[in-house]
Amino acid sequence: MNNLPKLLQLCSQALPVGAYAYSQGLESAIHERHVIDATSAQQWIGGVFEQGISELDLPALLIAYDACDRFDDTTVQALNVYLAASRETQELLLEDVGMGRALDRLLRTLNVDVVGIQQPSFVIQFAMAGRRWDIPALDLAVGFSFSWIENQIAVCTKSIPLGQSEAQKVLSELIEKIDARVTSAQQIALSAGGPLDWQFGQSMPSLAIMSSQHEVLEARMYRS
Repeated sequence: MNNLPKLLQLCSQALPVGAYAYSQGLESAIHERHVIDATSAQQWIGGVFEQGISELDLPALLIAYDACDRFDDTTVQALNVYLAASRETQELLLEDVGMGRALDRLLRTLNVDVVGIQQPSFVIQFAMAGRRWDIPALDLAVGFSFSWIENQIAVCTKSIPLGQSEAQKVLSELIEKIDARVTSAQQIALSAGGPLDWQFGQSMPSLAIMSSQHEVLEARMYRS
């Protein structure tokens, strides 16, 4: 429990990393009316979480955490490159790097020892912060998942719009998926091997299309 306040700080929507400024293609999906209500929002967010975040970001988070635990900067650097190569659009890459740089600056301000990375992934910085603050790896993955889901629901609340009660109902349904997906991510991380063996993560064409369309969307609330 001594680590819980630090985990809450790291996962807070008030953390100054700019997460609120991005929709990860969801704004475009709303614009194209693929997401129009609570049901379709739950399906879209749940799909991206299960097929995307929990297949790529969560295993990477756990691998990075382990590497930081062993002071293995080589693996951390290689994983950062792997994540950058796995982002399917420029928008998704710029979001990851932009938030990563913001968290890097914050951690340095808080006197947290971080590995110097020119274009740091947010996932890597999040793992580094968790390890430096002695937050258990699986708890950190749960917090990362909750924060991502909550931010996506916030986009729907502002853009569909979705009522607060409906949003909380969607949140309650989606967080039920977290435990199983973190367990699955742990298995992926354990079996991933070294950098030359990594093959985790998968393509998500619909998300890539929505993200690409969002880059040229004339009127938008969220950054590209």
